[in-house]
Amino acid sequence: MNIRKFSLPAAILSAALLPMSALVACSDDSSNSSAVDEPIGDIPGNPDIGDGTVIPSNPDIGDGQIIEVPEAKDTTFLAPDEPAPEGGYTGTLTGVCEKGPLKAGSDVKLTFLDDALSPTGKSVSAKVADDYGKYTLQYTGMTSYAMLEATGAFLNDIMGDASASITLKSLIRAIDGETANVNVMTHLEAPRIAYLMKENGMSYAEAQGKAESEVLKAFHMKNFTVSARNLSVLGATEADGNLLAMSLLLQSEYASAEMQTVLDYVAADIEKDGSWDDATIRAKIADWAYLQKMDELSYYLENISPALPSFDQKFRTFWFQEFGLGVCDSTIQGKLVENSNQLSAYHGNTFVCADTTWRIASASALQNREGTALFGECTDALEGTVKEADGKKFICKKSSWKYASDTELLDIAVTAANGACTSANNGSVVKHESGYALCQNSTWKKLNATPVDYSKGRAMNKKLGAGINLGNAWESKGQKGSSADCGWGNCIKDEYFKIIKDAGFQSVRLPVRWNYDAEQNAPYTLDNGRLSGVKADIDLALAQGLVVIVNFHHYEELNNYAVNYDRNPSGYENEKKRFLGMWEQVAKAMNAYADDQVVLEILNEPHDMKNKQVDDLMMSAYEVIRKNAPGKTIMFEGNGYSKFAQISNVQLPADGNIIFTGHYYEPFSFTHQGHGYDCGTRLKDSDISKMPNQFKAYVDSALVHYPDINGGHIPMNMGEFGVSTCSGNGPTSEERAKWTDAAIKAAESYDMSWHYWGLTGVGGFEAYSGSWNSNLLNVFKKYL
Repeated sequence: MNIRKFSLPAAILSAALLPMSALVACSDDSSNSSAVDEPIGDIPGNPDIGDGTVIPSNPDIGDGQIIEVPEAKDTTFLAPDEPAPEGGYTGTLTGVCEKGPLKAGSDVKLTFLDDALSPTGKSVSAKVADDYGKYTLQYTGMTSYAMLEATGAFLNDIMGDASASITLKSLIRAIDGETANVNVMTHLEAPRIAYLMKENGMSYAEAQGKAESEVLKAFHMKNFTVSARNLSVLGATEADGNLLAMSLLLQSEYASAEMQTVLDYVAADIEKDGSWDDATIRAKIADWAYLQKMDELSYYLENISPALPSFDQKFRTFWFQEFGLGVCDSTIQGKLVENSNQLSAYHGNTFVCADTTWRIASASALQNREGTALFGECTDALEGTVKEADGKKFICKKSSWKYASDTELLDIAVTAANGACTSANNGSVVKHESGYALCQNSTWKKLNATPVDYSKGRAMNKKLGAGINLGNAWESKGQKGSSADCGWGNCIKDEYFKIIKDAGFQSVRLPVRWNYDAEQNAPYTLDNGRLSGVKADIDLALAQGLVVIVNFHHYEELNNYAVNYDRNPSGYENEKKRFLGMWEQVAKAMNAYADDQVVLEILNEPHDMKNKQVDDLMMSAYEVIRKNAPGKTIMFEGNGYSKFAQISNVQLPADGNIIFTGHYYEPFSFTHQGHGYDCGTRLKDSDISKMPNQFKAYVDSALVHYPDINGGHIPMNMGEFGVSTCSGNGPTSEERAKWTDAAIKAAESYDMSWHYWGLTGVGGFEAYSGSWNSNLLNVFKKYL
């Protein structure tokens, strides 16, 4: 809930010292008419505002326009007074006691008054029966008039607490029925009724009708000529809605303990002249009301009674009128009016009429008003036109004038020189002035990055094409040397490469844990058996015509040192030296292969470290690799376990022979069942429908940060993706195939190469287990 705290002014505290029971005042009211100011800006057809008025000069509404609305007059709607019978009245009063409802056990007292409204000394009492505020009171010998008082803890309808006590009053007549509710409206009108009867000689009926009309006018509410004693905040009529709105406004953000002071102060302000004159308090309440959400306001009362009276527009009308905005309805949609209340915190802000409420006008609305005043309406004929005045450039766009942004001005200039940016040339890069412009999403945009010729990387990425991972082998723990691929019991068999080739794949990815058995000290010599075993598998792959990606995988020690760099920088620096020393040896060994046969991936899935550590490791290793394998294509990846979205956070060299690789497993709750996620999650249509937009976002980011001088972006590879079976209790084969198909389709729509995780022995992600998973193979063949 939106709350801004304001404190009670000293004036309220001093007024609180005036006892409300002193209903007879000494000053004179020489007029029977209300002194309350008429609300401005009334519009026909709104039941919540009843006062016809002349709207002040306003360029957005009309100068001095008279709005014809039936005026809410001071209506006498009660029966005339009549003498009490001999012995007084006998009967039963029932009703509810409400600010929000008074709690069960609250006191109810009926004090009999003589014709001069002085206490007779006789009274009867009762208790509130429940937390709805209900009471029943028997009386005998009641005079014509009585003061009904309810005292007890009440539900604060804004904050929901019920700890503070309040006394609410109602000056009633015996002949007006057996229902007598006590509420904030009866409390506010009671001293005014007494004043009018004592000082102006009015009958009770006349005084009550006038007082009620004046209280409602003070809150800019229509008079439905229903006695306040018959109203309830939990009622169902329009008049009940008035009471509820009034109760909420008076509570506003005052503490429950302050409520008595607030009510007594406002009642005393209205008592003598019928108007609520404290503009400061009215403005503060209006400012608070402006910030409120109707569903939050009614939360606590709805717990008692789900069907509340209609109060929303009555509540809003208070701040509408206090801000000088008038009514917002269908006749003035989109009109702009300034808050003219100088006491408001929002004074001078411009509001726009939207649907049935006023909202602070957006910058675009204000700019359109300014542009329209300068150049006339923005019409279809002026679409895209740029005009200048007072040093500002405006553009007519979608029927509105707005300040022309640098991007819009650039788009106009580049379009004039090179033609429009369309879907046909999306991703194109052109020289513009001293820089470059990129065509993206139908707009030419300034490129802050320098375009690179990625022809070599793109050619190698195309050669990688569709591939598969031989995982949980060379990156396993448990064995060292030439049989290290068997550490997790998933040895790479020689026949795998022919199986992969025969299925139609173009490449394989070999994850390797080089650091597992390399020397700890310089020159960090690699285990010759592991190196020989990896090279033997590369040879088998090449013999089948498969291109190979070789990486550093599961380098846990380096990742952990990077994460804890601030606490142990020397540990990180030492492990980094080892990393670079090993890469020097791997790069030299891989350089023996042709440049179009092997791709070198720097470091798999860095995570939890700072982006600057990722950049440091990637760029440092890149320099070592490029020195020792100058023609090889090098793969970079980002933080967060190689998330594609990290492309906006990585530092890449201006080298055209590189590829950015990312991993895609969204949503993990589906793809990783059994690997940190519970089994049984079903594939949702929304999981599939999100994919195109996700991949578009990755590529849009690549276009901006790493554009290709020839159009497009740095070549991209989906290095891992797949779905676990979760030991048979997870995704079905059909669901796995459907997800895989959607992921490949999204990747290939942007010319990405891809490598499924994985072939076999990978914890439920397998595509092959002695034979191909037919559903997955059918998907692969669509793209092979």
